[in-house]
Amino acid sequence: MIIKLNLGKKTMDFFLIEKTLKNEEGMVMIFSLMVLLILTIAGVAAINISNNETTIVRNEQLAASEFYEAETGINDARINYDNWLTDEFLSTSETSANSTFDSISTDDDGDPLATIQARCIEGTATPVFGTDNVADNIPAISHTDTPPDSSGYSVLSFEIRRYSITSTSNDGNTVAQTGVWKVFNKY
Repeated sequence: MIIKLNLGKKTMDFFLIEKTLKNEEGMVMIFSLMVLLILTIAGVAAINISNNETTIVRNEQLAASEFYEAETGINDARINYDNWLTDEFLSTSETSANSTFDSISTDDDGDPLATIQARCIEGTATPVFGTDNVADNIPAISHTDTPPDSSGYSVLSFEIRRYSITSTSNDGNTVAQTGVWKVFNKY
């Protein structure tokens, strides 16, 4: 359909306007570019999410590894108590007896997995390792007591002594602490 308007010397051809408006050439390219843009944004988002998840998993692995190092130090101190529960340690007063040593277990480079601090648990909880040391954060309870009822040790002949063992991982980011007791003959 061709409509011509005569406006004096100027004639307007509406056919060209209509043809231009109905022309769909190039729409596929615009649509394709929009789909490509959406897919690119989705791909970048997926890569970022994957990188974040990988970082989270790696941090969890490091935290677990450090916890195991600190726990290994606790177990080393419990099994090899003769490394810290020495005559000198036992002859020192309860409020000042302490020992700091490296764990027996080592990493692949030969470095100890943890640093261990042992001290007496006693009624005043007096700091023995210096200010702001986590190894001094212990309950204030009596150092000596009777053996537990089901332990098989006679209350008349034996007593227990309480100790705190604090183990810090090799990197120093994780600390594990436990209380232990050892049975001694009263005589």
